[in-house]
Amino acid sequence: MKPMRETAAALRTRAAAAEREGGWAAAGAAYGALFDAAVRERRLAVAADALRGQARVRQQEERYEEADEFACLSLEIAERSGLWQAAARAVNTCAAIRYLQRDYGEARRLFEAALERALDVGDDVLIGWTCLNLGVLANIRGDLREARTRYLEGIASFVRSGNKQNAAQVYNNLGMVCADLREWMEAEVCFDRGIEIAGRVADVPLLAALYANRAEPLLRLRNLARARESLDRAEELAARVDARGTLAEVARFRGMAARAEGNLAEAEAHFSRALAIAREAGMELEEAEALREAGDLRRLLGDEAGAADALRRARDLFARCGAQGDAERVEEMLGEAVPAAA
Repeated sequence: MKPMRETAAALRTRAAAAEREGGWAAAGAAYGALFDAAVRERRLAVAADALRGQARVRQQEERYEEADEFACLSLEIAERSGLWQAAARAVNTCAAIRYLQRDYGEARRLFEAALERALDVGDDVLIGWTCLNLGVLANIRGDLREARTRYLEGIASFVRSGNKQNAAQVYNNLGMVCADLREWMEAEVCFDRGIEIAGRVADVPLLAALYANRAEPLLRLRNLARARESLDRAEELAARVDARGTLAEVARFRGMAARAEGNLAEAEAHFSRALAIAREAGMELEEAEALREAGDLRRLLGDEAGAADALRRARDLFARCGAQGDAERVEEMLGEAVPAAA
């Protein structure tokens, strides 16, 4: 007797669970098996969905060329089969890959195209995702008010769809833009709400990011003990799923906490670790953030030359990443750090 094959529904459930838990190899294998099952059964919608799942997994593994191939194949199958909702979601996945590759202009174009398609088919989940992603790009450009508006639109869409996991992601980003606007109490509330939701749905990578990001408003509100507890939890979760971007942020925030307590040598060590993690992973935005903090610390230590060097590199990296608002803020810091020539 031949062993029974796992059903498509069971494979989809297994793949989604592995993805939520950060088990990228397991998720990739399950999505691959789901695609094979869909092809055998001629279920093109399921095949398109499985390919998007493969693309998301490859994104997490930083295998962007493979991710793009899976996303483009998903789009082609969907368009040829008249699966317009699946096609809209594939365009969004293509845009996400461009974003991760720092091609922000093309990412914005594709996210806007995905939003138009989502509105056409009434896909509230995708409307929420594209609003979230357009908010991220607005945030990077320094247009914080537009970013906040997009995030609020995203939350409204996810509330309509009843998708709690996606709402947690938007609360994370809304918290970050509130932090950029220096609205610290509102930022803390957003992160707390996101942690509550992400904890219920067991989304480990998102939960790690939320705990890490919550540390900043706690630091600014001088609640250093809670900030350190939040960072400990973030580091534990991020290490479990090898979320290097979050690990770099944890190190940066630990440095900020040490600096706030006057432990400048400890702060320097944490900023150096944040830089090392970001550089090894090729994460220029995280590297720029670490350089900004390192430069500010060098200024506190009276090392004007070292401060200027770090801040210039941070400014140039922010500009290269398209984070114009951050680049301008670092330019202002440079004016403070380096006296004008007589």
